[in-house]
Amino acid sequence: EQPQPPPRRGVSFSSTVIIQPIPHSSTLTPAQRRKIYTTCKESRMNKIRNKREYRFEKCHWKNATEEWEMSVDLITGELVHPAHGGI
Repeated sequence: EQPQPPPRRGVSFSSTVIIQPIPHSSTLTPAQRRKIYTTCKESRMNKIRNKREYRFEKCHWKNATEEWEMSVDLITGELVHPAHGGI
């Protein structure tokens, strides 16, 4: 008896979909816009944070820190990347 080949792995898509309309940004209220979009300042801060974490991981995606390797902020409950030390 010959060994069975391993099952094929892949991606499949459903034949039925639900179309969700996306409103134009000009139709959103200021509160909705603040919730959905980041400000220039937030984007700059995220870029700085991401660069710091990337350098910590020696600029290689295979060194990416996993969630279980992060600490937890005791006040917010958010995960804290080790690149930020005691922050």
